[in-house]
Amino acid sequence: MVVNFGVNYLAVIIAAIVAVVIGFIWYSPQALGRLWGSSGMPAGPNPGPMEGVGGLVLSFVSAWVLAVLALNLGGSTLGDGVMLGVICWLGFQGTLTAADTLFRKLPWGQWLVNNGHHVIVQAVMGAIILSIK
Repeated sequence: MVVNFGVNYLAVIIAAIVAVVIGFIWYSPQALGRLWGSSGMPAGPNPGPMEGVGGLVLSFVSAWVLAVLALNLGGSTLGDGVMLGVICWLGFQGTLTAADTLFRKLPWGQWLVNNGHHVIVQAVMGAIILSIK
């Protein structure tokens, strides 16, 4: 099998930026930052410049992987992108973070808040990747 890396980098960049924006909104004190704090974590993340750049780079990698998968699986619609994002979250992030939560005896509320964010980000990135031509 030959993997085609001919992805749309404009879509990947936009998806990565939107993912970071979603994270800032999701974890703000006005949204779920306080709930996240009540699950045993500090009250909302307070990222500095390095964390912001790191988050953008990591979001870019995630969006690029979704783009490679979408391209090679033949995804072509917004719905395909949303489904791909949800399936990738379920198969990788959701299950791995659940296992980590289970074995480390972390609060499940923290898992819910974090993974609510993760599934939305993956679905939105998938939708963006397959919507921008």
